[in-house]
Amino acid sequence: MTLKDVMLIDTLEAQAREAADEARKAAAIFALWAFASLLIGAFVASFAATCGGRARDL
Repeated sequence: MTLKDVMLIDTLEAQAREAADEARKAAAIFALWAFASLLIGAFVASFAATCGGRARDL
């Protein structure tokens, strides 16, 4: 392997690591927003069930 080949491999490896880091950050952000939306949905569903139950009992 020549020096040029080694430099090319290092450059490609660095680009791959950067792409993996960006994908990891995007996945973490998506997971956080998905968790928040599911949590809010659970609270809204619980509130709607409580309101519906009270309306039925009247």
